[in-house]
Amino acid sequence: MNSRVGLVNHRVGRLGRCGAKIGLAAALLGTAALLAWSIPVAQAGEKEHYVDSVISMIRLHSDAIRQLATHDFRYSRNLARHATGLQNTFGLLGPMEWHVSTSITLQKGGEGPKLTEDDFNKMADQCQKSMKHLYQASIKHVEQKSGADAVIKALDDVQSKCTHCHGLLDGVAPDVWGKKGS
Repeated sequence: MNSRVGLVNHRVGRLGRCGAKIGLAAALLGTAALLAWSIPVAQAGEKEHYVDSVISMIRLHSDAIRQLATHDFRYSRNLARHATGLQNTFGLLGPMEWHVSTSITLQKGGEGPKLTEDDFNKMADQCQKSMKHLYQASIKHVEQKSGADAVIKALDDVQSKCTHCHGLLDGVAPDVWGKKGS
């Protein structure tokens, strides 16, 4: 009798393992189908998450610039590094090109930017110049111990240029500084 019970348990065990394998295969197939369907959604979400991450870095550099320009302490010499960091981080979301702004606007269902290509290019150039001016003001502040006013004014200029241009792009550009419409 013992041999017969062993044979039954062996068969059930094999069917159980086989059933488990079939169940696992079905679960994997279902998961693969779900993933294949959700990949475009996830990719769009990942893109937005990346943009949000870069914007956070831009804000952190901006906050650090304000702190370092207005307070003199051990890390104050990092002011110019943060100005460079702001410029480089800004470049991660580029390029600031007309065809990019128009395609983004159209993708999001907007009516199109409220500015011309020439205006857009002038604004992009002005933004780059403002960032270079911020860097120069930061260097001068660190090397010559000049007042913080020039650095803060240059940072405010960068922020206002970003906000102004983004405001003209039908709400498709991120509100980096939380000042859109002001």
